[in-house]
Amino acid sequence: MVYFSASLGYFIPGEWKDDGTYTEETWPADAVLCTPEEEAMYWKQSAPSGYQLGSTSEGRPAWVLPPPPTEAEILAAQSAKLQQATQLASAQKTALTNRIGVLTDAVELEMATPEEEAELPIRQAQLLEWKRYAVLLGRVTAQAGWYATVVWPVQPAEGMDLSVSAVAKVVQAS
Repeated sequence: MVYFSASLGYFIPGEWKDDGTYTEETWPADAVLCTPEEEAMYWKQSAPSGYQLGSTSEGRPAWVLPPPPTEAEILAAQSAKLQQATQLASAQKTALTNRIGVLTDAVELEMATPEEEAELPIRQAQLLEWKRYAVLLGRVTAQAGWYATVVWPVQPAEGMDLSVSAVAKVVQAS
């Protein structure tokens, strides 16, 4: 035996009504005894994709569409996305600038290998793309539709591999 409370939004095992977990004063006034079909369909079941547990107008359990996000939730999600993209752009610019510095030093000191000489213009072009991307990200909040409708700049496809630290690369090379 299982009860459902629409106001609480969850199920209550029947034994909780009798074992002291709930008292007459704390028992939800809207608790309804679930049918065996409702128990099988909703209790301890995951909601179908795109739905959540809710209730009918009669207070019975049902799979319902979640409410649309609030303005604050939309703003928070867009701000988080912008922060993540900005951090990635910054990390890419830093990593590319550092790599270009090493490659430039190798060329200036006439120590560059043919691979390093070939890599330098590629990294310079990548750095320009990440700089452009960072500038466009900086303009996102100035868009007329910010934050409800945002036209995101396209992230550059190429850059430095940020998944492996420089220390790990040195250890791997040893």
